[in-house]
Amino acid sequence: MTGVRRTGATRGVSFEPTPLRAVRPAVAPEPADRAGITEDARELARALQAVQDAPEVRELRVAALRRAIAEGRYAPDPREIARKLMERGGFDMEGDR
Repeated sequence: MTGVRRTGATRGVSFEPTPLRAVRPAVAPEPADRAGITEDARELARALQAVQDAPEVRELRVAALRRAIAEGRYAPDPREIARKLMERGGFDMEGDR
């Protein structure tokens, strides 16, 4: 161990810390070339605003579906649901991909 030596004292060990390496001053980070919002960020902000400005049509659709379910008039077609899931998921139902 660096800095530890045996002595004749009753405790038997003396410790003298030694630095492991020289301390270097911190280097300031280089300034950025430019700051700003990318075109992708602007496009995302426009899309978000469009969604927020859109009317809440789905609330009416959800209310109508809840009413149909409660009244027992809702009978979804499992094949149609599967077909739409496959289309929206990007799957090719014919197996050509």
